Amino acid sequence: MDILSDEHEREEAVRKWWHEHWKPIAAGIVIALAGLIGVRQYQAYQLEQSQAAAYATYQLQNQVLSRGTAAFAEADKFLQEHEDVYGAMLALDMAATLIKGTQYDQAMTYITFARDHGGDLTAPQASLVLARLQGQSGDYEAALKTLDGLKNSAYQAEAAEVRGDILLARGDRAGAHDAFAEAIALHQAAKLTISPILQMKFDNVIEAGDKPAYQIMAEQIEAQRIPE
Repeated sequence: MDILSDEHEREEAVRKWWHEHWKPIAAGIVIALAGLIGVRQYQAYQLEQSQAAAYATYQLQNQVLSRGTAAFAEADKFLQEHEDVYGAMLALDMAATLIKGTQYDQAMTYITFARDHGGDLTAPQASLVLARLQGQSGDYEAALKTLDGLKNSAYQAEAAEVRGDILLARGDRAGAHDAFAEAIALHQAAKLTISPILQMKFDNVIEAGDKPAYQIMAEQIEAQRIPE
């Protein structure tokens, strides 16, 4: 499962989130309270605090990676103090550790934390992982409800594929067919590569009149080929 475990992706995600969300308080309000010097002092303080939180997150992520659940006591304390994107990113790594150990119920607790406190940075991925865990535990209705709550359009294709997995596990072959077909269509519309796994999933539930996914992929590649 993809839960931002790659170190480079984590660092890029922090930088992107930092750029988009760590803005100073509206200048007019701050100036009214403390004047221009106060604004600069406040900005410096905010930057210092965010740098400290980012570094602490990085340190704890390394601890969780190297020591596993033995590092959870300190990590849990950090989560109590950081119901924000930093805590959410750490919670994802903690959940990943538990998933590797097949401790799925405990993992759900941290995935839910990441979904509820990480905003747009972690909520979509956390929702996808949570839905998979709920489906794996047999709570199909909860899994589908989790997917219904995922509103970020950038994750529609992934959500459709996960929905297909859940419906197939529930025994709804027709529903799974439609969900996988939707995932393929969304990939096509976005000019994204259709993964071999998604191709196999769709071809496993293919119906009369359907074009096989491998053929769809071949046509997509041909359409993108640059004429010589």
